Amino acid sequence: MKKTFFFIFIFCAISLFNSNKLMAQEIKTNQNNKEKEEKLKPWTDIIKNNADPASWKWDKDEYSRFTIRGDWDGDGFDEMLYESATKLFSDNDAITPLELPGNLGVFFLINEGDLDGDGTDEISFMSVNRDYSNLNVIRVWTYTGNRWKELFQLPVHIWDCPNYNPKTPEESFTHQWKRKNKYSLNKVVLKKHDGIIDVIGINPDGRYAIEEIKIIRKIAAKRKWGMIIQPEED
Repeated sequence: MKKTFFFIFIFCAISLFNSNKLMAQEIKTNQNNKEKEEKLKPWTDIIKNNADPASWKWDKDEYSRFTIRGDWDGDGFDEMLYESATKLFSDNDAITPLELPGNLGVFFLINEGDLDGDGTDEISFMSVNRDYSNLNVIRVWTYTGNRWKELFQLPVHIWDCPNYNPKTPEESFTHQWKRKNKYSLNKVVLKKHDGIIDVIGINPDGRYAIEEIKIIRKIAAKRKWGMIIQPEED
């Protein structure tokens, strides 16, 4: 009888310990979820794609739509931004969609961060065009005054897209240059220093160069070409 009582006591003690442990874990989980919810708006409780840009697909089809997250309206909370065939739209219905040219979506969509220091994140993308040219345009946009506004654009080759798989020496040039100079291969806007944004574009003489762009009051101003980074061809 005593032995039976002893086993029952041990069983109850273990059950109580496990119950307290599960309760403590549940409280901790609820606290973490609450902290996460406080950082997000009610409509951003489902994150569909927070993968590193390095894992994005290049092949364009209905399964490679882009999704990014950022504070587009500068209210201190993050929203999502989704790509469709004809527009970029947020899960925050108060943010006006950005209409795209054509109906083929974009080759990439990146949160470039707050480029001009006004508290809102900027985006960059390259539209998919219905043509056979390897020339395209990288566009950088910001959300201001309840609408999207283009800060600047610059002509590039399609193979200058982040994560593009270069197939020829010509195509791999900018990728090799970025790697050699320790720039991110997944970013279009290269860096910011003293309010100047550096991007690689096609110089009017047809060669690659660093273009320096100063953003003033949501306008791209004081643009100039810096270092030529493509060797002269014979």
